[in-house]
Amino acid sequence: MKKTQLIFSDSNLDFCPRLKNIIKNGQTIDRDGNIIPIRGMSTINNLQIIRGLILDSCPKKTLEIGLAFGGSALAILSTLQEVHTRKDFLHTAIDPYQSTAWKNSATTVITQEQLDKNFRFFEEYSSLVLPRLISKHEKFGLVYIDGSHLFEDVFVDFYFVVQLLEMNGIVIFDDCRNNHVRKVIQFIKNNYSKILMSHAICFQGKSLPKKIANKLGYKQVEIFQKIGQTPRTWKEKLKDF
Repeated sequence: MKKTQLIFSDSNLDFCPRLKNIIKNGQTIDRDGNIIPIRGMSTINNLQIIRGLILDSCPKKTLEIGLAFGGSALAILSTLQEVHTRKDFLHTAIDPYQSTAWKNSATTVITQEQLDKNFRFFEEYSSLVLPRLISKHEKFGLVYIDGSHLFEDVFVDFYFVVQLLEMNGIVIFDDCRNNHVRKVIQFIKNNYSKILMSHAICFQGKSLPKKIANKLGYKQVEIFQKIGQTPRTWKEKLKDF
């Protein structure tokens, strides 16, 4: 199991003032400039983890499934801009509801922050977009899965994302306390251990409640690193999950 050491601070969002302001005020803007409240955005803990992994591995191409208000996208793009001074990086996001449920709030702030030149967006279902990216032989160094939490949707995302990951690339699953997501995680751990290796995060200065929660197995995210190639052999036995 690989481990990444991060310095944890709930207030350390200075790398992206716009993101820090959105979280502090609990609101953002829609495509028409109207102020709207945020709900269900990636936690500060998740954003810290994503940023730390990017600083550690310096991927040039990243992908996220589920854009919503754009919190994770701002964290990813701001960090990529920090580590790639030549601006030779690309972040891709997939979300079928950006213009409807989310009123283009994410794409609006990304454009206002002048990060759109290194941003690609698909307003479609991930089950349709991911196979197309595979057919174009695209590869990504880091992928964040935070779209639909239905078991079948998470499983399909996982299946295609593994094929899109570079060797040693990182995939992050959000909301792993959810029963649907947790079931996919168990499948991976029991049946994909030759392809995906658990990647642990060690925090410095982490609060006691969070340390206890992690010790008991209550994880918000699960992280894996690609160490082998797909597909598995047809003789592979299915282990219970």
